[in-house]
Amino acid sequence: MKTLYILSIMLFFTLFASAQNEEDALKFSRIFPYGTARSAAMGGAFGALGGDLSTLSTNPGGIGVFRKSEVSFTSMLDFAHAKTNGFDYEKNMYLLGDLGFVLSFSPRSDKWKNINFGFNYTNLNNFNRNIYQGNFISKGSSLLDVWKNEADGTIREGLNPFTTSLAYDAYLLNLSKGSSDQYDIPIDSTNSMEELKYTRERGYQAEYAISVGANYDDKFYFGVTLGIQSLHFKSFSYYTEWLYGDNINSKLKGFTLEQEFTSSGTGVNFKVGMIYRPIPAIRIGVAVHTPTYYNIDAYALNWVSSEFVELPFEGADPSKEFKYGNGAHTDFEYKLKTPWRVMGSVATVIGQKAIISADYEYVDYSATKFTNNGSNNEYMATNNAIKTIYKGTHNFRVGAEYRFNSIFCLRGGYNYLASPYSKGEMNEKNKIQTISGGAGLNLGVFYADLAYLHKSSKINGLFYYYETEDVTISSPEFQTKFKDNEFRLTVGLRF
Repeated sequence: MKTLYILSIMLFFTLFASAQNEEDALKFSRIFPYGTARSAAMGGAFGALGGDLSTLSTNPGGIGVFRKSEVSFTSMLDFAHAKTNGFDYEKNMYLLGDLGFVLSFSPRSDKWKNINFGFNYTNLNNFNRNIYQGNFISKGSSLLDVWKNEADGTIREGLNPFTTSLAYDAYLLNLSKGSSDQYDIPIDSTNSMEELKYTRERGYQAEYAISVGANYDDKFYFGVTLGIQSLHFKSFSYYTEWLYGDNINSKLKGFTLEQEFTSSGTGVNFKVGMIYRPIPAIRIGVAVHTPTYYNIDAYALNWVSSEFVELPFEGADPSKEFKYGNGAHTDFEYKLKTPWRVMGSVATVIGQKAIISADYEYVDYSATKFTNNGSNNEYMATNNAIKTIYKGTHNFRVGAEYRFNSIFCLRGGYNYLASPYSKGEMNEKNKIQTISGGAGLNLGVFYADLAYLHKSSKINGLFYYYETEDVTISSPEFQTKFKDNEFRLTVGLRF
């Protein structure tokens, strides 16, 4: 359904006092556990290989592959681009990508080769980006039309404190003469509006993985991971409309909706995995991840302001220099359950020279769910929308490594995340593709790896959308293209 799709991408206008929407469900569930530079260079296709700290958060069976203790550190440098209507905004960030260790012990057993314990911090999501979507001209429709239709039939005291009530305080909604629940707006269908939106996002998702695993007879590698995830997200955005063109017949110059939103929380999950090596050249991996159960604290602020060329109407406050506005804020808590994940992997080791690996992952984003702490679930409508908007996805990762000698190697990879949107949604082709490459240097005890990743995606959207049996109001459609260029450097020691 088009309406549900629009709402799914419109956090900008659907933020209420104590609710999240469908976009947040996807934002916090669609993760990128690339981990170390070696794993990232090979597209993250490490589910059947193991022996790398990244596997603690993907296939825990990989911890059983370690034959020595190891510690490593990975740094990230990210260049994030967002381009809409010719406007390209960039945000550059330095981040901690991965940090951890594995302690390997050799029991006195012919069959049990190693028992290993590990801890790893890995970055799952980078929310840092600036987006400018602007210079769209709309005639005959405005966010004011949406607010009017939402407000009609509601007395002044019953208006939404985060939207229509703020619009009323800014003189963007006024009671019609002789009415207690019908409203007028300071524009009509002859007016054209120049519309633009700017969004600044900051934050990250990370996981602290605590793992244990073992190697049985150099054929079976087992592992389990307790994942403790941390989420920090902050956004600031404004949407503005200004009267456009000549012969403007309105006292209004323009208005702005500003929003601040922060969320911070902690979640837990459990992962189990195994790698089977039937012959030295072949490895097969499987892993299952439980949902991550988040407890999240959030803060929301909405501010609506307006500017007129003269007094909006008789009785309006003349002391404000024709500029008016008001805001509202709230704190709230909610719970989020992300989807289950199932992974299957296969890899081949060709002599001592080359590795080719591939991962398959299934994630059903329609199973994401919001709840609250009360007896009534205020997120029922949102959860129903999630089930309609999203679907299960089939994701793929492939990677290769070639060793020229015992010291130097080259790597390459490809990562494909299928669109989580159902068929018929405007973003049903919202795939994310990552092409990667890199090199490694092995000096025995010391090693260093370098990776480059190019990630691309795009999303279509509307600034606002409103639909009833009698009324449909929509803004111009836009498309934003995202391109991330990322560098990762890993240094480590084996002992």
